Amino acid sequence: MYDDGFPVYSVLHGPIEPVSLGDRAPVAEIRHNRFIRSANGKRTVYRTADGRGLVYRTRLSPGLASIVVLQPAEVRRAEQPDTWLTWRFLDDGVHGAWRLVLIGPDDVVQWVFGREMGIARSAGSDDDGDAPEWLAKGLKADSAYCITVIHDVDPDEALRRFGALDMEISTATWMQLRRRADFEDLDSEGMVVAAFALGPHTLLVEDGGHEAVDRPDLSRGTFAVSSFSSAEDAHRFLVSEDGEVLASFTYRLASLAEGADPTVLTEPLAEMGIGDIDEFDDDDDSLLDDVELLCQVAGVSPEIGDVTGPARGAILRRPDVRRRRFAYSA
Repeated sequence: MYDDGFPVYSVLHGPIEPVSLGDRAPVAEIRHNRFIRSANGKRTVYRTADGRGLVYRTRLSPGLASIVVLQPAEVRRAEQPDTWLTWRFLDDGVHGAWRLVLIGPDDVVQWVFGREMGIARSAGSDDDGDAPEWLAKGLKADSAYCITVIHDVDPDEALRRFGALDMEISTATWMQLRRRADFEDLDSEGMVVAAFALGPHTLLVEDGGHEAVDRPDLSRGTFAVSSFSSAEDAHRFLVSEDGEVLASFTYRLASLAEGADPTVLTEPLAEMGIGDIDEFDDDDDSLLDDVELLCQVAGVSPEIGDVTGPARGAILRRPDVRRRRFAYSA
């Protein structure tokens, strides 16, 4: 029996305990119940159930992970003498990141996962799809994102509302912030948040988080709209005003919106050509463009230049940790 790719029980031998080989090992030793895992536990490599390939799993956030399989032919090519599979932080001058690598004698990198060996990356990694340019190319977040527009607050105030202390806020581009987070190799309690000025309003962007869709308090004294989408297409949408939920729905089903005033969505949907949201949601071929809806409700039209320049940002601890801190201070 296998659980999430690991053998856990044998009818002949009973329970099977996974065995960690640390954060590096020869490829040939990663088999059966043996695996390697990065020091912070975010990345794991283990054998496929048939023993021929390797599974490379990266935990993105609680309950969300990226899984890519190294095919048998590529695994065989990596089974070279005097080599080890491990991770290294590589800086390509654009966006440094921790990469899965094969190292040889004298600690020399032999190949990098997804490069020299031609290993296919996760589906959609280079496809911007139908996402607007500012989201797909500017923020590199075409399929997984959490974005929020808060009216009439500046970026620093938006970050303070989100939980950042003044000493945690700095100026950097989105790519620089993510690059710093990659270099620091944040654990599951870390998250990156950036705030971009859109005229008098602020666009708040979370990397690896989805706190804003649970935070109507971000709109205290004003108006806010948030949309979250995961790589697995889980989705949530929130419209709030002065700390009160006006409309909230999941899975892009705006017809099921709940809150104090779901009709706040009616006119923006009509602007998108959706006059009957019930009929739209009942059509299996229809898929609500939540990013366009967010822009319509918030009355903004971001462009790629709005999100590629310097922003105010912070690297924070995840919400449950910060909320304990707020409770103590209160």
